[in-house]
Formats: sequence, structure tokens, C-alpha cells
Amino acid sequence: MPKLLIVDDERGSRESLRLIFSRDYSVLLAASAAEALELLAQEPVDLVLLDVILPGQSGIEVLRQIHATFPGLPVIMVSASASIPPVVEAIRLGAFDFVSKPFDIESLRHAVRRALETGRLHRQVEVLETELSRAFPTQAIVGGSPAFVAALDQLRKAAATDATVLIQGDSGTGKELAARLLHAESPRRAEPFVAVHCAALSEHLMESELFGHEKGAFTSADRQKPGRFDLAGSGTLFFDEVAEMSLATQVKLLRVVQEREFMRVGGTRVVRTRARIVSATARDLRREVADGRFRDDLFYRLGVVPVRLPPLRERRDDIPRLVEHFLAQLAPTLHAVTRSVDPAALARLCAYDWPGNVRELRNVVERALVLHGREPVLTAAALPEEFQSALPAAVAAPLVTTGAGTLDAAVAACERRLIEGALCQAAGVQTRAAEILGTTRRILKYKMEKLGIGDGATLPSQPPP
Repeated sequence: MPKLLIVDDERGSRESLRLIFSRDYSVLLAASAAEALELLAQEPVDLVLLDVILPGQSGIEVLRQIHATFPGLPVIMVSASASIPPVVEAIRLGAFDFVSKPFDIESLRHAVRRALETGRLHRQVEVLETELSRAFPTQAIVGGSPAFVAALDQLRKAAATDATVLIQGDSGTGKELAARLLHAESPRRAEPFVAVHCAALSEHLMESELFGHEKGAFTSADRQKPGRFDLAGSGTLFFDEVAEMSLATQVKLLRVVQEREFMRVGGTRVVRTRARIVSATARDLRREVADGRFRDDLFYRLGVVPVRLPPLRERRDDIPRLVEHFLAQLAPTLHAVTRSVDPAALARLCAYDWPGNVRELRNVVERALVLHGREPVLTAAALPEEFQSALPAAVAAPLVTTGAGTLDAAVAACERRLIEGALCQAAGVQTRAAEILGTTRRILKYKMEKLGIGDGATLPSQPPP
């Protein structure tokens, strides 16, 4: 049962309120400010009914202390006087409502129900924000490869503006995480971030979801419903997989992007919006435009600042740090003792092409921890089947695919494959890579310069033998 704290120095008022609410709620009673604050410190309360006039300390001052110590706890102020100044001050300090004695019991019950529902929603939002921060920890974006750092730099520059941003990248590259980073580093960070997953909504539902609808707009519309633009307010509205949106909905979205206004389904009143629009897609939107599946005018409106997130195969030097990050993140939740990956397993992870990108890498680490989390170090045997075939062709592959028929070209391709594999296995440490190859760092450095292999080398696409 929800728990109410009734604070009133008059015994008759306390008992009257207790009788009104004790059947539906658990009720605590306090006759003074000190007693009320002591009870609040001892056990959780869902709502406070607080008298304005108390001995020693006014109810207004208690309200100020409650909101400083227990933010989000709804408080209904009670007074025998309907004087305007106390009402204004109470509302300014965050009181949910103000009721006067003698009570209208039904009105008071209704106010309590509304306050409890508001408090429940406040707690639910806090929980959801916590879950989102865990699922999308923008402070923990991992990557140091030049292409990835350049993409993040573009996002951070765009964050300070109101420009529409189009994030493009293969599935699993972290487009929503990038959008949340953009929001978190923008002046709108204190406002809502609202995501619209376009592929999950049919054309019939999309308009109502985006713009909301008026009561009576269709058969089941028994009340007005706010849309995602309403929910976003002055925050960020993120369209994930925007290429999945139908052409009819694209027309309506274009008007909102251009005019910053819309009408609810079944409505006649124009509603202004201040939301910033960020979009993402795994498709090539230019090709979608050329094929007639996406409007060119909307494409140019959404893509004022285009940002491309590189696939994992183009940032292989980030794989070791991503693996380390996922181990630290997942091992405690899975009760695994594993804290590291042996060099052979890491080399196979670095050499894989990762069609599912970072999402696939996370899944591989999680699966390995579930099945082999009792081992302190993950070995190559803990990796899925696709990582187990150390094919002899791994070294020979470059001899076939280089397209050059000379022996020198084939030897150079083979040397490149071996050096890149060793660098990946050594997490970029050249001294360690030289040891793996059985040579010196000076010779390794000479070979790298000769073959044009930089410190952030593009690593091989097949598991090394």
C-alpha cells in the first residue's frame, strides 16, 4: 500500500485525515516539523500532507527541507486559510497541490491519487534514465582509431549547434550511442532524448506516434494523445533507420523539419516544435534517393551534417580496447572471473571481419563469458566456431588475391599479413610484435616502413595461423 505522512499539529485534523485515508493507504502521523523530518529519515514515504502552520517551524520551511532532501517526493499543502501568498510560495517551492480546510473529501482523495501517480511516474523515469545510462553509457565510448576519432569530433562540433545530423553506418556500429553522445554534449542535455525506431512502426501508426492525435480522431481515440514531438519538447528527437519511413510519412516529416510545426491527427490547430532532429540509417541514402525510395529534399534537410561511423573492420586497432571494455562491463553481471584474453584468442578476434560490428563483438565476448567465465583467461578455444578454423590459406590468401603475378609482390603481401597479425596480437606494441615474429624491433620497423604499415595499421581479414 502507498504510504502517506500526515503532518498537522491539531489532533482532530490528524485523526480526520487518518480516517479518510487509512482504508486505502498506510498512514503515518506527525504533530511537528521535527517529528515529520525524523519519520521521513527513518522510512520511505510516497506522499506528504503538510499543514502550513506548525509550532516552531512553518510548513513552508518544512516543504523547502523536504524537497532539498527528498527530491521528487510529492507534497500537498493543507491550510485553514486560503490566503494567496502562502499558496504562491508553496507552489513556487514545488508543492504538488494546495487544499483548504474544511476539506471536500472527494476532491482531497482525487488530489492524493494524482500526486501518488505523479510520484510513481517520477520514480519510473529515474529508473528508465538509469537503465538507459547503463545501456548507452556515452561517457564510455571506446575507440581511438583515426576514422572513429574523426567521426566523434564531427559529432562534438555539431552538438553545439541546432543543425540536423544524419548518422550513417553499418548495423551494429553504434549509431544510437552516437546520437545520445551528441545529445549529452549539446545545450539540450537536460531535455528529453526521444528515439523513434522507424522500422518498428507501420505507416498507419507512424503519423499518430510522431504527431499525436486528438480525442475522436478515430474509433479508439477516447482522449488526446501526445506524440513523440510533444514528448521531446526542446530536446532531441532521434529517427533510427529513417530510410524505413514510407514516402507518405516522409512528406509530413519534411514539413516539420522545414516549418517547425505540425498538426495532430484529427486536429485543426498548428503546434510548434522546438525539438532537434537527428537521424540514422544503415542504408546508402543517396542510392535510396536515386531509386526513388527516399525523397531528395528530405535527404538534404536531414543531412546538413552527415557523420559516417566506420565499421569495425576499418578500425581493427580498437578491437583490443573494446574487448577489454566489454570484459570489465560484462564479467561482474555474469559472475565471471575472467579478466583477460590470451594473445592467440585476441589475434583471432582482431583478424575477423565482424559483419555485425561492435554489437557482434560484444555478443561474442558475452557468450564466451557465459560458457567459459570460470577461467581467469579466455583462450581461443572459448571463441565460437567461426573463429576456430585457423586455415592454412590464411597466409596464402594474399598470394591469390593480390592480383600481382610476381614473386616479390606475393612475398610482400605475405609479410604484410604476418606483421599486421603480430601487431594485432601484441595490441600494437612493436617490441612484443617483433618477439612474436622472432625478429628485432629495428628490423620490424624497417619492414613496416617498407610495406607502408603505419602504427594504426589495417589488420588482416582472416584468422592468422
